[in-house]
Amino acid sequence: MTSSASYRLPSNSGSGEGSGAGRRTFRDAVRELSPPWLRGGLGEAILGAVAEQLDDLTDRLVAGVRVRFPGLEGMESLALVGRERRIRRGRLETDAVYTERLGRWLDDHRRRGGAYALLGQLHAHYAPAAFPVALRYASGRRYAMDAAGAIVRDVAAWDVPGGAVPRWARWWLFYAWPTPISDDGVWSDPGTWGDGGVWGSDLTPAEVRDLRLVPREWGAAHATGRIVLESPTMTVTISVEGG
Repeated sequence: MTSSASYRLPSNSGSGEGSGAGRRTFRDAVRELSPPWLRGGLGEAILGAVAEQLDDLTDRLVAGVRVRFPGLEGMESLALVGRERRIRRGRLETDAVYTERLGRWLDDHRRRGGAYALLGQLHAHYAPAAFPVALRYASGRRYAMDAAGAIVRDVAAWDVPGGAVPRWARWWLFYAWPTPISDDGVWSDPGTWGDGGVWGSDLTPAEVRDLRLVPREWGAAHATGRIVLESPTMTVTISVEGG
């Protein structure tokens, strides 16, 4: 009988991605540990078929773990990772930029609820077509962000929209909205209830949801506010509840 020490093993040809040199597979182990009489013919075929299933399961487990890390297992998982980490993808954000931003999610969430975190996420959401945004509080505190993302903080007295503020945890976001918005008329104008539009403008429900998304998720949870779109044609106000 030929001893296992003198038996020449077949070349490494394990199944699954990354098999071969540098990676040991179950199929490799089966060939190495099997007695000589199971290293060929029907015995090798049966053991090899079982090992291939284990190799395939291993590949799937590894891929499942890698999906949690942006960019390691392709770009298809970015939407899932972003939803889990509450880092919404910008409307024009590239894969490379979004991957980098998902990688620093823990650092970003440490500042969540503050003015700088909120404005930073807004800039990323609308980049590279970002526009000036001003965040104001009833106290007069203002954070003004330009189109490049630079933020300046100051305090200035101003007339709070609507007069007295019944709740102190209120904020207003003023967007220098770059595109025109049209008025959809007044209450008595012809129209159909539930036609898919919104009151007061030609914005769609999807656009309103998108506008509320970042302020709702990145604003302070106890606060409510208003988004004021100052477009070239009209001004539109959208309410936002706390996150």
